[in-house]
Amino acid sequence: MPPRLLLPFFMFTSEQQNAIDTTLMGRPGRTHKLDVDGTPVIIKQLEPQLKHWGYPVLDTLAAILGQPMLRAVPAPGGSDAQRIEVMRLQALKVAGASVPDVLHVTPQWFAMSFLGETSLDHMLREHADVGQRYWEAGLNAILSLHRLEQTASQCFARNMIWHEGKVSFIDFEDDPTKSMPLEAAQARDWVLYLHSTAYILRMTPEHIASVLLRYLRKDKPDVQQHVLRAARTFGWLRVLPNKRKPWGRDVVSAHFAAMTLHHLVEEDRRERAIF
Repeated sequence: MPPRLLLPFFMFTSEQQNAIDTTLMGRPGRTHKLDVDGTPVIIKQLEPQLKHWGYPVLDTLAAILGQPMLRAVPAPGGSDAQRIEVMRLQALKVAGASVPDVLHVTPQWFAMSFLGETSLDHMLREHADVGQRYWEAGLNAILSLHRLEQTASQCFARNMIWHEGKVSFIDFEDDPTKSMPLEAAQARDWVLYLHSTAYILRMTPEHIASVLLRYLRKDKPDVQQHVLRAARTFGWLRVLPNKRKPWGRDVVSAHFAAMTLHHLVEEDRRERAIF
């Protein structure tokens, strides 16, 4: 049974809520930063109900490859997605994770605290000369989240906020632990983060793998095994092209992630041979 909300989350007055409703009527998009009596807040509106016909294919592939982290993680959209996100934010906040506070919930939208507007993805791109510093901050944030026995949803760098030297997590419209064991979901965090960042970094795949393994070794043994199993399964994707044109970002990001996963396996073998 999912956890019940501990708070009513009705922090705005009726006048403030009406003002927000009026503002939203004239704005396209789902997520907005608004000023409520001098305080910046994030308003997230409902999106349409989503249908994903590929879910059975993913689940079948996960079973064939023995990779639980590949299982489909339903993102239902609509009011169901809002309910999931509010509950997940609450559970993460209670656990001590750095996520937004839920401030107010209505049937059409909910409001949360503003943690900053600069994503870790932005910092990696705009400050590539010191990219390893920001990348390791993300690795450390993931490790801290796992030590709280929690997991992200879509653990991409764009869903990690950098503000005043701290990394926070956003976007929790799905719950991976409903589709896979916690350890598999946590392994999925490492792989998704790598996939979203390896092609940006000015680091060789060998160096990326070495740093990643250093942080991974601090996670639970089961999580490490899930990641290394995935690395052995998907390392062959390094044969994909490494040029963005004409192949596109998805192919290039998969190539660099796979290169790193390949070296991760090799580094793990070397360490085990030594010890």
